[in-house]
Amino acid sequence: MDSSIYDYLDYRDPIQFLSKKLGITFKALATSARIHTSYFSRVMGGRASFSKEQLFLIGKDLKLSSEELEYLLLLGEYGNSGQLDHQNFVKRKITQIQNEKKKLLSKLEGVTYELSKRDIVDYYREAATAKIHILLTIEKYRDNPSLICKKIFISESKLEIELSKLESLGIIERVKNKKLNVLKYSVHLDEADDASIQNHINWRQEVIANLTRRNINPTDYHLSATFSCDEATKSEIKEVFKNFVAEAQKLVTKAPHIDDAYFIGMDLF
Repeated sequence: MDSSIYDYLDYRDPIQFLSKKLGITFKALATSARIHTSYFSRVMGGRASFSKEQLFLIGKDLKLSSEELEYLLLLGEYGNSGQLDHQNFVKRKITQIQNEKKKLLSKLEGVTYELSKRDIVDYYREAATAKIHILLTIEKYRDNPSLICKKIFISESKLEIELSKLESLGIIERVKNKKLNVLKYSVHLDEADDASIQNHINWRQEVIANLTRRNINPTDYHLSATFSCDEATKSEIKEVFKNFVAEAQKLVTKAPHIDDAYFIGMDLF
């Protein structure tokens, strides 16, 4: 499982980890931050500190999302503070963010995080990949994958492309008689990941397509509503949504039979 930037308190640690993971040298990062390589090494050795501007440039070079970049700058503020009250104040903000990030993950049992950044882009480029993945968790589709074509309106050639992709990602494996085994049943995308927005767009397009076909099942449920409140209440509603996801996941794991796949999408803005 890959480390997350939110696992760290010292800003030097994620810089060390991410630079190694992305194959970016300290010299390249120093150039981006407009500082000498020797000074960069001194900072990484704990003998000096990066400024806020330098951390910003380094974070951009490490391909951090806006949310991750804000967190890195907060780590910098904490590490560079020489005033105890201020340091404790910033530490509380950091802890709050860490707890928020870990809260949902602790509730979602059995979720995997083994995809690399590049693999995440491949997996979430279009909704068809995840649709085929989840259908393959059902025995009849594993035993006869061609049934998927009629189920989600794709060609045999498109199915083969997607199966090859899932195989290359280490999510499925092919066995005898064209049957398949699923190696990873669940892949979770962090909401701060750059691929998250495109994933939301893909699935909202699927919702529109489903509604356009007007073949709504009696057990389906669609809700659209507007309301007025304050920001604090909106945040409470967001927490209700997160708790609902965890409760729904528990129900799914207790399902006595698995014979079809479904989708849930939630928006609050």
